Amino acid sequence: MRLIAKKPCSFGGRQFYIGDEIPENLVADGKRQEEYGVITIVKDSEGLSGGQPDSLFTQEQVEKMLAEAIEEAVDNTVRDMKKEQEELLTYVAELKETEPGAYEGAIPISVKGESDEQQTTVFATPEEIQQVFSIMQMTATEGAEVIAGVKSENILILLHGADSRKTVKNAAKEQADKLFSTERVSNESAGGNATTVTNTEGADT
Repeated sequence: MRLIAKKPCSFGGRQFYIGDEIPENLVADGKRQEEYGVITIVKDSEGLSGGQPDSLFTQEQVEKMLAEAIEEAVDNTVRDMKKEQEELLTYVAELKETEPGAYEGAIPISVKGESDEQQTTVFATPEEIQQVFSIMQMTATEGAEVIAGVKSENILILLHGADSRKTVKNAAKEQADKLFSTERVSNESAGGNATTVTNTEGADT
């Protein structure tokens, strides 16, 4: 009996890919793994051409299994994104019930940083939250393009904290850095003008 991987998997601390033969002693319950679609059990009586496990699958079968694995990974990512959106919506709904007045203006939302100890409270308006949801429902590429025109720091912070896609996170961080740099240059410029006026008035006096 031979155990052949149908999906990328790991047994006994070893990584196996589609078509690899897995030693029987590494799989505790082969039948159950076969039911899950992780492996295929091939009896010796069925025979293998030259004993090579790659003869079990045609190119079409391999491509199909790869497509299924990719689809499963995408589904998991979408499911995680929906869960994050649902959690944020639940928080807003609870806040509306406990603090009706707060919903009319800014809504405090806690956003975790890179570690559990780091936490930021963002006071976002309903419109800002709506835009966050709209961007999270876009593809990563579309979202990054829209983020490039976002002027709200609250939106950028919420996207960076809530969206798990690296492309969106990076775009939000880059745009936040641009806004910060622009604001700093503007403040420095305004400060320079104010100083000039004060000096001139002093000279006239």
